[in-house]
Amino acid sequence: MKRALFTLVLGDRYRQRFAAKAAPTFRAYARAHGLSLVVLDRLLDDGPLGRSRSPAWQKCLLMRHPKAAACGQVAWLDADIVIRPDAPDVFEGVPPDAFGAVDAFGSPSPEAYAAAAGRIRAYLAGHGLAGPDDATPERFYHHYGFDTGPDRVAQTGVLVLTPEVHGPILEAAYAETRRPDSRDMLFEMRPLSHHLLTKSPVTWLDPRFNALWATTLFNHYPFLADPAFRAGFRDRPDLYQGLKARCLAAAYENSHFLHFAGAADDMDALAIE
Repeated sequence: MKRALFTLVLGDRYRQRFAAKAAPTFRAYARAHGLSLVVLDRLLDDGPLGRSRSPAWQKCLLMRHPKAAACGQVAWLDADIVIRPDAPDVFEGVPPDAFGAVDAFGSPSPEAYAAAAGRIRAYLAGHGLAGPDDATPERFYHHYGFDTGPDRVAQTGVLVLTPEVHGPILEAAYAETRRPDSRDMLFEMRPLSHHLLTKSPVTWLDPRFNALWATTLFNHYPFLADPAFRAGFRDRPDLYQGLKARCLAAAYENSHFLHFAGAADDMDALAIE
């Protein structure tokens, strides 16, 4: 079966970061597991809707691309992911009739996710920012306008998909416009998770295949996000960056795919050997 790894990179800043940090790990992973690698560099929908939304929505249109349509299975990875050199095959154990994803509310465990989510909400509130309280999957979907929804949430930064099975489901998610596109709505994640989980069987992946740096940061290294702590390194920013690099190295060591969703600038401090 032909399989491929897809991602999308737009904008000079993001291209430079992807080239420096993520691309070498994507290429090595594709070679190790006999996968094709396709890095998209333009919108699949360049019309008014596509241009009005975050590029994150473009994954919903992936099966329009001829290289995706020609595959038996594809894996989508957001471009703010760095892959471990020893990461196993993400396709393993995902049958063609199912999609593969990490349970967002259970990664790395339900308790750890809930703790990090609470700390992130408190951090945002302390900086005058507020977002929806997504304490349960029910609330998560309700905030996008769904009256009912699945009892779990798929983290859509990493997906294993079968084009002929999941293409129409992704397109239906793309057509959703219940809420304006925004970071608070997590862009495409709410409608895409809802449509996939209500229309397809799922194989839940090991949480290490979509390990969120933000979860590790707020559960284990919250001092890195503390302005007062960082101010103590004003005269020696190199020491702060060195400390962050050590924390990132530990998170990277304990993941398969380390995902910098909402914290892409921290990719710059990760040392890739």
